[in-house]
Amino acid sequence: MRMVAIVGPSETGKTNLIVSLIQHLHHQGLKGAVLKITQEQIELDQRGKDFWRFQEAGAFKVGVISPERLFFIRNLIDQESWFKIALDYFVDTDILFIEGGKKETNIKKILVTKETGDLKLVEPKESLLAIVSEEKINLSLPHFYPHQIRELASFLLNNLPPEEPLVYLKVNEKNIPLNPFVESIIRELVQAMIKPLKNIPPSPALISITLKI
Repeated sequence: MRMVAIVGPSETGKTNLIVSLIQHLHHQGLKGAVLKITQEQIELDQRGKDFWRFQEAGAFKVGVISPERLFFIRNLIDQESWFKIALDYFVDTDILFIEGGKKETNIKKILVTKETGDLKLVEPKESLLAIVSEEKINLSLPHFYPHQIRELASFLLNNLPPEEPLVYLKVNEKNIPLNPFVESIIRELVQAMIKPLKNIPPSPALISITLKI
Protein backbone atom coordinates (compact mmCIF):
# COMPACT_ATOMS: atom_id res chain seq x y z
CA MET A 1 0.00 0.00 0.00
CA ARG A 2 1.10 3.53 -0.80
CA MET A 3 -0.31 6.64 0.85
CA VAL A 4 -0.47 10.29 -0.17
CA ALA A 5 -2.37 13.24 1.27
CA ILE A 6 -4.25 15.52 -1.12
CA VAL A 7 -4.27 18.92 0.56
CA GLY A 8 -5.16 22.52 -0.20
CA PRO A 9 -7.75 25.21 0.48
CA SER A 10 -11.47 24.66 -0.06
CA GLU A 11 -12.85 24.87 -3.59
CA THR A 12 -9.54 24.06 -5.28
CA GLY A 13 -10.63 20.70 -6.72
CA LYS A 14 -9.19 18.20 -4.22
CA THR A 15 -12.20 15.89 -4.31
CA ASN A 16 -12.45 16.00 -8.12
CA LEU A 17 -8.75 15.14 -8.35
CA ILE A 18 -9.11 12.16 -6.03
CA VAL A 19 -12.17 10.91 -7.94
CA SER A 20 -10.30 11.13 -11.25
CA LEU A 21 -7.25 9.34 -9.84
CA ILE A 22 -9.36 6.52 -8.40
CA GLN A 23 -11.20 6.10 -11.72
CA HIS A 24 -7.88 5.94 -13.58
CA LEU A 25 -6.44 3.38 -11.14
CA HIS A 26 -9.61 1.30 -11.41
CA HIS A 27 -9.28 1.18 -15.20
CA GLN A 28 -5.68 0.03 -14.73
CA GLY A 29 -6.79 -2.83 -12.49
CA LEU A 30 -5.50 -1.12 -9.34
CA LYS A 31 -7.36 -0.37 -6.12
CA GLY A 32 -7.62 3.18 -4.84
CA ALA A 33 -9.19 4.09 -1.49
CA VAL A 34 -9.88 7.26 0.48
CA LEU A 35 -9.54 8.16 4.16
CA LYS A 36 -10.91 11.61 4.96
CA ILE A 37 -9.51 13.49 7.95
CA THR A 38 -11.92 16.07 9.33
CA GLN A 39 -12.30 18.04 12.54
CA GLU A 40 -16.09 18.05 12.15
CA GLN A 41 -18.29 15.73 14.17
CA ILE A 42 -20.00 13.30 11.78
CA GLU A 43 -22.98 11.10 12.66
CA LEU A 44 -24.00 8.32 10.29
CA ASP A 45 -27.28 7.65 12.03
CA GLN A 46 -29.90 9.83 13.68
CA ARG A 47 -30.42 9.99 17.42
CA GLY A 48 -32.71 7.17 18.48
CA LYS A 49 -32.08 5.05 15.38
CA ASP A 50 -30.40 1.63 15.33
CA PHE A 51 -26.73 2.58 14.93
CA TRP A 52 -27.04 5.33 17.52
CA ARG A 53 -28.79 3.08 20.05
CA PHE A 54 -26.23 0.27 19.67
CA GLN A 55 -23.34 2.66 20.25
CA GLU A 56 -25.07 4.43 23.14
CA ALA A 57 -25.53 0.99 24.73
CA GLY A 58 -21.75 0.57 24.70
CA ALA A 59 -21.12 -1.45 21.55
CA PHE A 60 -17.47 -1.06 20.55
CA LYS A 61 -18.16 -2.08 16.95
CA VAL A 62 -21.35 -1.89 14.87
CA GLY A 63 -21.76 -3.21 11.33
CA VAL A 64 -24.59 -3.63 8.87
CA ILE A 65 -24.67 -5.59 5.64
CA SER A 66 -26.93 -4.56 2.77
CA PRO A 67 -27.28 -6.48 -0.53
CA GLU A 68 -24.33 -4.58 -2.03
CA ARG A 69 -22.44 -2.82 0.78
CA LEU A 70 -20.93 -3.28 4.22
CA PHE A 71 -21.07 -0.38 6.68
CA PHE A 72 -18.81 -0.59 9.70
CA ILE A 73 -18.43 1.81 12.64
CA ARG A 74 -16.28 1.46 15.73
CA ASN A 75 -15.12 3.77 18.48
CA LEU A 76 -11.64 5.24 18.32
CA ILE A 77 -9.13 3.87 20.82
CA ASP A 78 -7.20 6.38 22.95
CA GLN A 79 -4.19 7.80 21.05
CA GLU A 80 -5.10 5.80 17.95
CA SER A 81 -3.61 7.59 14.95
CA TRP A 82 -4.97 7.79 11.43
CA PHE A 83 -1.72 6.11 10.31
CA LYS A 84 -2.49 3.01 12.39
CA ILE A 85 -6.07 3.00 11.09
CA ALA A 86 -4.75 3.18 7.52
CA LEU A 87 -2.50 0.15 8.08
CA ASP A 88 -5.27 -1.79 9.84
CA TYR A 89 -8.04 -1.24 7.31
CA PHE A 90 -6.45 -0.36 3.96
CA VAL A 91 -3.55 -2.80 3.75
CA ASP A 92 -4.98 -4.41 0.58
CA THR A 93 -5.15 -1.05 -1.24
CA ASP A 94 -2.70 -0.01 -3.95
CA ILE A 95 -2.92 3.71 -3.18
CA LEU A 96 -4.71 5.28 -0.21
CA PHE A 97 -5.59 8.94 -0.70
CA ILE A 98 -5.83 10.95 2.51
CA GLU A 99 -8.11 13.94 2.03
CA GLY A 100 -6.82 16.47 4.52
CA GLY A 101 -3.89 16.15 6.90
CA LYS A 102 -1.86 19.08 5.58
CA LYS A 103 0.15 19.29 8.82
CA GLU A 104 0.67 15.55 9.34
CA THR A 105 4.37 14.72 9.57
CA ASN A 106 4.63 11.12 8.34
CA ILE A 107 3.04 11.31 4.90
CA LYS A 108 3.88 12.80 1.52
CA LYS A 109 1.50 15.44 0.18
CA ILE A 110 0.14 16.78 -3.09
CA LEU A 111 -0.90 20.42 -2.87
CA VAL A 112 -3.90 21.43 -4.97
CA THR A 113 -3.74 25.19 -5.24
CA LYS A 114 -4.49 28.36 -7.15
CA GLU A 115 -1.67 30.51 -5.76
CA THR A 116 1.82 30.15 -4.32
CA GLY A 117 0.69 31.58 -0.98
CA ASP A 118 -0.99 28.25 -0.23
CA LEU A 119 2.46 26.67 0.24
CA LYS A 120 2.47 27.96 3.81
CA LEU A 121 -0.42 25.62 4.60
CA VAL A 122 1.78 22.53 4.23
CA GLU A 123 3.95 21.38 7.11
CA PRO A 124 6.65 20.15 7.19
CA LYS A 125 7.81 21.65 3.89
CA GLU A 126 9.81 18.55 2.92
CA SER A 127 6.63 16.47 2.96
CA LEU A 128 5.37 18.24 -0.17
CA LEU A 129 5.83 15.92 -3.14
CA ALA A 130 4.23 17.85 -6.02
CA ILE A 131 1.79 20.62 -6.92
CA VAL A 132 -1.42 20.52 -8.95
CA SER A 133 -2.76 23.82 -10.31
CA GLU A 134 -4.47 25.30 -13.34
CA GLU A 135 -1.50 27.57 -14.01
CA LYS A 136 2.17 26.63 -13.81
CA ILE A 137 3.85 27.64 -10.56
CA ASN A 138 7.57 28.28 -10.92
CA LEU A 139 8.98 26.09 -8.18
CA SER A 140 11.50 23.26 -8.12
CA LEU A 141 8.74 20.76 -7.25
CA PRO A 142 7.07 18.63 -9.95
CA HIS A 143 3.95 20.32 -11.34
CA PHE A 144 0.83 18.75 -12.85
CA TYR A 145 -2.25 20.30 -14.38
CA PRO A 146 -5.61 18.94 -13.10
CA HIS A 147 -6.22 17.09 -16.38
CA GLN A 148 -2.89 15.22 -16.21
CA ILE A 149 -4.37 12.31 -14.27
CA ARG A 150 -2.44 9.56 -16.04
CA GLU A 151 0.86 11.38 -15.54
CA LEU A 152 0.13 12.12 -11.88
CA ALA A 153 -0.94 8.53 -11.16
CA SER A 154 2.25 7.21 -12.75
CA PHE A 155 4.31 9.69 -10.74
CA LEU A 156 2.68 8.54 -7.48
CA LEU A 157 3.16 4.84 -8.22
CA ASN A 158 6.83 5.43 -8.98
CA ASN A 159 7.66 7.84 -6.16
CA LEU A 160 5.60 6.73 -3.16
CA PRO A 161 7.30 4.01 -1.10
CA PRO A 162 5.17 1.18 0.32
CA GLU A 163 4.10 2.04 3.86
CA GLU A 164 3.36 -1.34 5.38
CA PRO A 165 5.77 -4.19 6.15
CA LEU A 166 5.50 -7.39 4.12
CA VAL A 167 4.45 -9.22 7.28
CA TYR A 168 2.13 -7.38 9.64
CA LEU A 169 1.68 -8.89 13.12
CA LYS A 170 -0.90 -7.82 15.72
CA VAL A 171 -1.29 -9.37 19.18
CA ASN A 172 -4.36 -8.32 21.17
CA GLU A 173 -4.87 -5.38 18.75
CA LYS A 174 -1.29 -4.17 19.37
CA ASN A 175 1.09 -3.84 16.41
CA ILE A 176 4.26 -5.89 16.88
CA PRO A 177 7.30 -4.77 14.84
CA LEU A 178 9.29 -7.59 13.20
CA ASN A 179 12.93 -7.59 12.22
CA PRO A 180 13.72 -8.57 8.60
CA PHE A 181 14.87 -12.10 9.56
CA VAL A 182 11.67 -13.01 11.43
CA GLU A 183 9.56 -11.35 8.73
CA SER A 184 11.24 -13.46 6.06
CA ILE A 185 10.76 -16.71 8.02
CA ILE A 186 7.04 -16.07 8.61
CA ARG A 187 6.41 -15.07 5.01
CA GLU A 188 8.14 -18.12 3.53
CA LEU A 189 6.55 -20.52 6.05
CA VAL A 190 2.99 -19.29 5.44
CA GLN A 191 3.45 -19.33 1.66
CA ALA A 192 4.70 -22.92 1.83
CA MET A 193 1.82 -23.99 4.10
CA ILE A 194 -0.97 -22.68 1.88
CA LYS A 195 0.54 -23.73 -1.44
CA PRO A 196 -0.93 -27.32 -1.36
CA LEU A 197 -4.41 -26.07 -0.39
CA LYS A 198 -7.26 -26.01 -2.89
CA ASN A 199 -8.72 -22.78 -4.31
CA ILE A 200 -5.60 -20.74 -3.57
CA PRO A 201 -4.85 -18.17 -6.32
CA PRO A 202 -1.53 -18.72 -8.13
CA SER A 203 -0.02 -15.45 -6.86
CA PRO A 204 -1.99 -14.16 -3.85
CA ALA A 205 -1.32 -10.51 -3.07
CA LEU A 206 -2.51 -10.64 0.56
CA ILE A 207 -2.71 -13.50 3.06
CA SER A 208 -4.45 -12.93 6.40
CA ILE A 209 -4.39 -15.32 9.37
CA THR A 210 -6.19 -14.74 12.66
CA LEU A 211 -5.17 -17.00 15.54
CA LYS A 212 -7.29 -17.06 18.71
CA ILE A 213 -5.76 -18.67 21.79
